[in-house]
Amino acid sequence: MKFLKLIPIVLFGLFAINCPKEKTTDDGSAAALLLLVSDSTKVIPGITINATSSSEWAHVNLKSADPSVTVTNSDAWDVRFKRFVIATNSGTSGSKNGGSCELATSDYDDTTISSSSCTIVVDSLQSQTGDGGFGSANENASPSMFLWYSYDGTTHILSSKKKVYLIRGSDGTSYFKFQMLDYYSLAGTSGYPKFRFQKL
Repeated sequence: MKFLKLIPIVLFGLFAINCPKEKTTDDGSAAALLLLVSDSTKVIPGITINATSSSEWAHVNLKSADPSVTVTNSDAWDVRFKRFVIATNSGTSGSKNGGSCELATSDYDDTTISSSSCTIVVDSLQSQTGDGGFGSANENASPSMFLWYSYDGTTHILSSKKKVYLIRGSDGTSYFKFQMLDYYSLAGTSGYPKFRFQKL
């Protein structure tokens, strides 16, 4: 019976001996690493495009192996950016069979999203006044993605509404779920739209 009483004491002693000593800093205080991640500060991976020009479009081929490389204005592009304006290769923006629509869900990870989740609309002339820091904008662009952002008239900051869109590629057969994430570079410069997408 005495032997059974000694087992917990022996186990505790072994545990105490084998535990690593607490690391200390130069001032003798215990060093600790605390990693805090909240939904509001979590960095979401995405692709950032330089679309700082007010006159030239930055064209992106979502079907390519490396969509982070903008392409020349050819038939291959699927989506293009001019500062805060987004267009697809369709309608008045391009000669191909693209288009887009806003999905009913705002959950990018929704597994039910498919090529038939909303009705594709082709690009047309879009107009707005006051938003985006330009006073007014008249562009051939995507009707569904024309107001992908919220604009603060006091700070002049654009913030993504985090809506999820369906984009049909220029070939008319490729479909992508698409979400705008940001409009600023790491240095805080405007005209750097950041987005994520996934082929369906």
